[in-house]
Amino acid sequence: MPRAVLKKIMPSHQTIQKQKILKIFGSLLYKKEIWSLSRKKVLSGVFIGIFVAFIPMPLQMVLVAFLAIFFSVNLPIGLLLIWISNPITMPFIYYFQYELGNLLLNKTQTIEFTMQSMAENLDQIALSLYFGAFVVSLVCSILCVFILNLIWINRIKYKRSKN
Repeated sequence: MPRAVLKKIMPSHQTIQKQKILKIFGSLLYKKEIWSLSRKKVLSGVFIGIFVAFIPMPLQMVLVAFLAIFFSVNLPIGLLLIWISNPITMPFIYYFQYELGNLLLNKTQTIEFTMQSMAENLDQIALSLYFGAFVVSLVCSILCVFILNLIWINRIKYKRSKN
């Protein structure tokens, strides 16, 4: 994706700085690298954003912000991609991850998704859910980075051949 397209869809530096939950990072939000639109920084931000988006946990935005600052990758891209898992998509994603975890761990006993059965079988649900989440996170993030990298390179080649 060219930089012009990214500049249109990304929130501004000031918008991100106004997020109250991100105030814990203080002056670290002023690092130039986390706002870079270079291909390497954007692709790394995509990887982190998608990987964390599929992990069932609270405060995903804080984790992405920490990882983006720590690894000096594009912060806004990572924060935008967190919203893949939103209140509408979460139940479907988590159920798929749970079933995938059961399949990969060879668990034949599935648990009915009611509040009572989930409370009674939390240990079994958590193992299958988080194992499935790790696999889905890793596969989706690697696949998205690979596809986006190909699109980015081909788009640049196309523009250069046009000139």
